[in-house]
Amino acid sequence: MTRIWARVLERHGFVRRPFLVVALLAVVLRLPTYTTRLFDADEAAIGVQGMVVRSGGTMYLDIFDRKPPLPPYAYAASFGLTDSTDVRVMRVLVTVLLIGGGLLVAHEAKRRSGSNTHALWGGVLFVGGAMALFPADAGGANYAHFALLPGTAALLWSRRDRWGWAFGAGIAFGLALLTRQSWLLALPAAMYSAWCSGRVRHIALLLVGMVLTVSTVGLYAPFDAYFEWNFTNSPGFVFAATGIGTALLRGVASSAGFIAFHVTAAACLWVLVRRNPFRSADRDVWLWLLTGLAAVAAGFRFFGHYWLQVLPPLVVLATPVAAELAGRARRRALAGVVVPGVVAFALLFVPGSFHGRPDPTELAAFVVDHTTADQRVFVWGSYPELLLRADRLPAGSLVHSDFVTGRSGGREDPAVTLSLATPGAYELMLDSLRAHPPELVLDTSTADGLGYAQYPLDLFPELHDFVSSGYVLDGAVDGVSIWRRRT
Repeated sequence: MTRIWARVLERHGFVRRPFLVVALLAVVLRLPTYTTRLFDADEAAIGVQGMVVRSGGTMYLDIFDRKPPLPPYAYAASFGLTDSTDVRVMRVLVTVLLIGGGLLVAHEAKRRSGSNTHALWGGVLFVGGAMALFPADAGGANYAHFALLPGTAALLWSRRDRWGWAFGAGIAFGLALLTRQSWLLALPAAMYSAWCSGRVRHIALLLVGMVLTVSTVGLYAPFDAYFEWNFTNSPGFVFAATGIGTALLRGVASSAGFIAFHVTAAACLWVLVRRNPFRSADRDVWLWLLTGLAAVAAGFRFFGHYWLQVLPPLVVLATPVAAELAGRARRRALAGVVVPGVVAFALLFVPGSFHGRPDPTELAAFVVDHTTADQRVFVWGSYPELLLRADRLPAGSLVHSDFVTGRSGGREDPAVTLSLATPGAYELMLDSLRAHPPELVLDTSTADGLGYAQYPLDLFPELHDFVSSGYVLDGAVDGVSIWRRRT
């Protein structure tokens, strides 16, 4: 089979059209993503923030999340243009970003080698690698997907020997931070690349470009609140306690899954390791790779989409090795791309595989029937899919209650997590609820499968008093208790 594919690529001249192949591959691989409303809860969380911004709200003032602001503002623009909360429009944007990243890598490979074969391998490894993940990680339009293009551009441009590229790399790096803050871990690698290409001047230009880009947050959100929620409050979330055995099991499983889906790139990397990479001209790219691995391991959660930060340096390192292969080795390398790609493509048609979430349709229909568009709904728990499906704004100013409970990454023991709650989040939520009481309160702690069984309302006395005194229990839908505001 792989021999046939190799002959087809050569016979029809695809090697001579690497950029066209890369663009078409990205479009084809992402086609299944347009058939599903949601792939993971992150999309819904961004969408809830987008709804608030669309209604005139401001990030880190009217709605809070421990994530960067650009994706929610992109969602808000999409919702405003389409007059809907359908996130599939953002998948089109993610497809465009993926094409851009693939073309950047392909162009860089050709620029350095002068070979279309290098360009084709680079682009295919990048695009195919971005989609060779489990459905919840490959199919969505979340922070990691938005950051992939600017992060890749920062890596490639910081290595060039002209001052303009160093400044452009700083801008790209700033955009990566404004879409996913874990790219901050790659700053030492970016500075080292700049040092290798132009010494102190290039480092200064990179830092200036980055600072100027990040400072634009002040144009559309309070900068101090942005910094607090993205960086000051993050360590408690990142370094939350977890069992060593659980962390090791997750790490091994996540790493094995990534290697299986990216076996060709991983094998090429192993070849480089055996050649003594420290004598290579790509020492800075190895540093990028190490920082990407650190981002994957942050918090010992090992979510699949975290690996997207590893992908750019991995592809840059693997491309020259893959392009030099011939005969049986080349056919095996091609099989290592095609087979995982086909499997990942097929899994996209089953979005709930490996990461299922309850269907909010019935509960969302109840919310729509019992509230108006200008009435807010408070959800105790982490169920942003509900608000997005119902198109109702959240009460309490928080995108979910995990900031109050400290719950994250499968850690659901109050004895451990309550001490890790975001400072001030509980008071912020209560003040918002008292100032703008919602029409409905939905308590997910009474439902199965939503992770809040150990966080009943009475675990938080002030919140319980607010609900019990101002609301009346009005039944349940899908196990979620519904409290209606007293008239």
